Amino acid sequence: MQVFGKRNSDCENCGEKGKEQNEREHTALAPKIDQVGVLHANQVRRSHEWKKSAKQGQIHLLIWIPSEESHQLIIGTVTGVVGFVTRLSLKTASTALQTQVRVPMIEPLAAAVVNSFLLRTPAGRASTFMPSLEHMGRSIRRPLLRDFFTPTARQWKGKEKAVEQDVDYAQCAECAEWLLGVTHESCCVTKHSIWCPMECTIGRNRMFKINDAVPRRSQTSNHSASPPNVRRYSSSLPSCSNSPRFKHISTTLSSPAPETLDVITAPLNHFLSLLQENYPFNSDDAWNAYQMLVDSDYHQHLKPLDVLNFAQKLSAATEAGGEDNGGVSYFQEWGTRLAALNERLESVFERHSSEDVMRLKLVARASAFLGDLDSAIITAHELSDLLIDGRKEELIEIYGTLIRSMALHQDGEHVLDFVLAEWANIGVHLLPLSTRLQYLHIDVKPSSIQDTIYSTLANIPDAASLLAKRQHWGLETRQRMGILLLDVFCWEALAEDAYALLKEMRAQRISIQVDLQLQVVRSLVRADSFIRANELYRTISESTTSRHKFFISTGMFLASHQGDIDRAEEYYSQLSTARWITLQDKAILMHAYAVAGRVGKVVELFHEFFPNPKNGPKPSLGHYTIVVYAHAERADYDGLNFWLQAMSKAGLVPDIYVYSIILKSFAARGEVESVSAVLDQMRAAKIMPTRVLYTTVISLLAHRRDPVSAEAIYKRALREGITPDRKMITSLMNAHVEAGSWAGVVRVFDYLKSSRTPRLRLSIEVYNTLLKAYVLIGAPFQVVSTIFRKLEAMGVQPNGRMYTLIIQSACDAGYMNIANKIFAEMQAAAKNWQTTYRVDAFVLTIIMAGHLRLGDKRRAKAVYDDMCERGIQPTSATFHHILRAYGNERTEESFQIAEGFLKTIMAGESSASWIPPQTRAAALEHVYGPLMLAYTKTDKPEEVERLFQSMLDAGGEPSLGSLSVLLDAYRRSGDIEAIHGLWPQIWQLALRFSKTDSLFEGEDDNPSDPTKRQGNLLCVPLSIYIDALSAAGEHFVIAEMWGKARSHGFSFDSHNWNHLAVALVRAGEPERAFEIVERVLLPYQRQSEGVLRDRDLSPDSPLTFDVSPADVSRPVSQSPMHRSERRAYQSKVATKRSGDALEMDPTSDDFAHPLHILHQISPSWNVWRPHRAVLDLLSGVLRHLGSGMPVQPVGDRSSAPQALDPDSGDVFTRGYLAREMFDRIYLNYPDTIEAIRLHERWTVRKSSLMRQDDGW
Repeated sequence: MQVFGKRNSDCENCGEKGKEQNEREHTALAPKIDQVGVLHANQVRRSHEWKKSAKQGQIHLLIWIPSEESHQLIIGTVTGVVGFVTRLSLKTASTALQTQVRVPMIEPLAAAVVNSFLLRTPAGRASTFMPSLEHMGRSIRRPLLRDFFTPTARQWKGKEKAVEQDVDYAQCAECAEWLLGVTHESCCVTKHSIWCPMECTIGRNRMFKINDAVPRRSQTSNHSASPPNVRRYSSSLPSCSNSPRFKHISTTLSSPAPETLDVITAPLNHFLSLLQENYPFNSDDAWNAYQMLVDSDYHQHLKPLDVLNFAQKLSAATEAGGEDNGGVSYFQEWGTRLAALNERLESVFERHSSEDVMRLKLVARASAFLGDLDSAIITAHELSDLLIDGRKEELIEIYGTLIRSMALHQDGEHVLDFVLAEWANIGVHLLPLSTRLQYLHIDVKPSSIQDTIYSTLANIPDAASLLAKRQHWGLETRQRMGILLLDVFCWEALAEDAYALLKEMRAQRISIQVDLQLQVVRSLVRADSFIRANELYRTISESTTSRHKFFISTGMFLASHQGDIDRAEEYYSQLSTARWITLQDKAILMHAYAVAGRVGKVVELFHEFFPNPKNGPKPSLGHYTIVVYAHAERADYDGLNFWLQAMSKAGLVPDIYVYSIILKSFAARGEVESVSAVLDQMRAAKIMPTRVLYTTVISLLAHRRDPVSAEAIYKRALREGITPDRKMITSLMNAHVEAGSWAGVVRVFDYLKSSRTPRLRLSIEVYNTLLKAYVLIGAPFQVVSTIFRKLEAMGVQPNGRMYTLIIQSACDAGYMNIANKIFAEMQAAAKNWQTTYRVDAFVLTIIMAGHLRLGDKRRAKAVYDDMCERGIQPTSATFHHILRAYGNERTEESFQIAEGFLKTIMAGESSASWIPPQTRAAALEHVYGPLMLAYTKTDKPEEVERLFQSMLDAGGEPSLGSLSVLLDAYRRSGDIEAIHGLWPQIWQLALRFSKTDSLFEGEDDNPSDPTKRQGNLLCVPLSIYIDALSAAGEHFVIAEMWGKARSHGFSFDSHNWNHLAVALVRAGEPERAFEIVERVLLPYQRQSEGVLRDRDLSPDSPLTFDVSPADVSRPVSQSPMHRSERRAYQSKVATKRSGDALEMDPTSDDFAHPLHILHQISPSWNVWRPHRAVLDLLSGVLRHLGSGMPVQPVGDRSSAPQALDPDSGDVFTRGYLAREMFDRIYLNYPDTIEAIRLHERWTVRKSSLMRQDDGW
């Protein structure tokens, strides 16, 4: 639709000024119109650019509404609805546009226009109001030709019929009189929307049909046969905007003959059109139309049944809109309006008639919207008595509204009480979904009322405690409550809640169906809570002798998801003996082998189960998906592609599960581009990513230590309507942990802890992630141990992961005896877990590494031997610590032993057992890295190159870590040419690893923007590069690279700044070196000393960078992270500096408080400081300047900035400039001077102590 607006001052009839310009604009714009639409006056009034003039009626409108065959044109002012409408050819329309016509606004004509828009004439027919439009085409003083707006005859079939209709229309005498300008009260032009006195054909064709809600008026009788006891509206309807003004006047409604009817104009026709079944209904627009009608002079034609139907549509639209606009204020606003409508309808209809029942339903809904739940329940009970059995479904709709309102104004506990109280009416609709799914073997979907109740009850925070508080209730009610909530939690995937409730029901000796208990087992399996799933299944097995189909299938389901092949085969054999095998059972057995990594067996079973898919049983998409999963887990991409093609040949289309498997496989390899491609393919296939897929992507970004992009992905998921669960938010928390973003860790934990949503309740995974943060930040063992014991006291059952983290903390602190005791405790607990979990290589490697770090090789060897005796395959981490221990000795003998050990583990097939297919490159770097680093420290770059090449030959890939070691080897040997050759590779690799643009294509807010990304990928190699360049005298290259890294979004750590300070001194710019210490290093150190910054204990969002946006100018985390030596040292520093601040209140459950303290005092206090080497260098600079000697740049002087002309022989000038710089430094950098003085005192004291030791 195209709208052209001109003020009266520029109109043809108002002035000559804009005549020619208007003609040119209308002619030029007419052919560009390509949309269809309708513009009402109220829409124009809302337009900001025409707001003022529209109210004054100063704008003329020309509106094109094109169709395939012709166009419609509206000309008029915005004070009325529109001027007039006709259908005309493009040529005629263009002519009309070029002819500025000022049309007087006449109310009957406005009604005709609205009627024409709302009831479009079918294609091929002439407009109903063609004669009236011809009349309106005449000027007031100078009539236009009669056929000015008459459509030009078309040369195709259908025109004859249109002409006939025009003739029929003209035969109406009253219409003809009106065409001639005669005013006649009974003119039928404005009444064609209902009927015509002359039985005009077009009028009948345009009659409204509103689901029989509009009463049909007889054209043969003057009065209706309404019952005398039916109350009707008064002929005068006041505005409903002020409900106290409503008066209820009972009158008998008659049906007068058409000739006695008043004129029904645009407001009524527009309002009635809204009641049509297929007419678009917008609540705000509909209410405005109703208000306009009631405030007009035509409201006397509004009938009670019309208002009733309007209120019904309004209530339905209000409830539907609550999902997007849900809130107390929203429902109160519309509830007030509905109550006003209901007040007008009170006592109008016959009591207990169908109309009165409809009104009562609206009363109940309006009361519910307003939060008047007592009144709503009373009305619902009244309806329950009125509605017979065949209409009970109507009552269920009211209960649904009541429950939604109750959940909004109260909580899930009140909803539960209401459901139990109304069980007689609701219970039949709440048959357990989980058991129905089990027996029907189809996709069971809940009814609307059941979905409403289940989604509401799922938000009960602690159902087990609630049941415990109601032990005094009757057994039947408690049983009904427990079974209902168990089914809710199983259906809503709230496994932990279901398990806790089941335990409480058992404690109260409440009878529970075995199958419902087995559904809880399956829910626990899906939540990866295998310890509790095994415990519960064992308990069920001991409490019943039944070994029916579902019991055995659940056992196989439990075993297969743990990769327990033996147990899965045993259960499958039992099913086979009983002849209960189904296709689903075959899939579960295949899944067991897939989890165990037995790809060949999975393929073998597939062919065994489906030897001839064409003539025999056909594999489903699920069977193909399991085979694809098996290959993806082993990173066998050739096999994965083969089975994807086989799936396609079988006519099966990949679903969300197939895409999830593929995406997870790429994410495990860290391939961001591939992950982006999979997401794009999904969207192209109209498959939207789920929260499971988004969790996988966030985990990928966590591995890349990019919390900024992780939060951006989280926000994108929210925009796409994803509701995050605990796993998704925990993955976001882990992204902060991996990046050392401790404030982000604390915020996410506080968000989960303060949330009342059961899906976000704290779990073992959340606590483990928090403990991981404590370990990586270097928290004192006392802190970690206290949290661990408090969690145990709270009833949190530690798993293998939690025990491993506690052992890691003990080993970092050097408490090997305690570590061994916790390990023994872990072994004892594992026997009761009934899981496939066994003591693994990870925990044994941690203990072995702890002994090696203390130099206790004998005990370390004993741990390694124990690992081999248990049949546990050592991992690359195990070999890493062994090789590192030998490499750190830096003797020829130790190097020979290490080289021999490396050859042994890499020889033949032995490497295949410990190198994961998906992470082969990382595993190889893990075992080659320690020796490469050891050779670097002994200044043997050729050995480093040899090992690097061997790693590549074995299938490894260059990484930032391995290339940094090689770069450091070149730096130590002074090979600047090799450094220049290697640096571009490091730079490109850092850019590739930090780039996540492909994940955010099409996003307005791209976190990959360098100004929004924090990245410390380049910190280590950049320090090495700066040191090498400054030693070689290439000072300008340093400045160029520093600016380049900053512009690409890379952050700098304290080592970078310290190396830059040294480089500036070497470049002959000591003042700038002092400035770095004064403006960067010391302020960050002071900032870290300001403990106890504000903390929001109940954040409304887990997002950190929305509150504190990422900025490359901020210092990056300097945490010990994965270096055990630094963690051990940091633990001592934190213990010394924190004092009592890290102690937890014995009654407190604020497990993040110590981390909140630690991340402010540690490790920033220890790391963000000027290095001793820098302070030594700056102390020498002061002595040099004080003696009257300026600092000269290192290397080629012509390539460095000069503080003094080297050719100048004026010694006095040189001394003067040096002393002047000396004075400026003392004046401008007092804190740095003080730091140097303290360092000098510490050095003198240390030297004196060493001399005393030498004297002894």
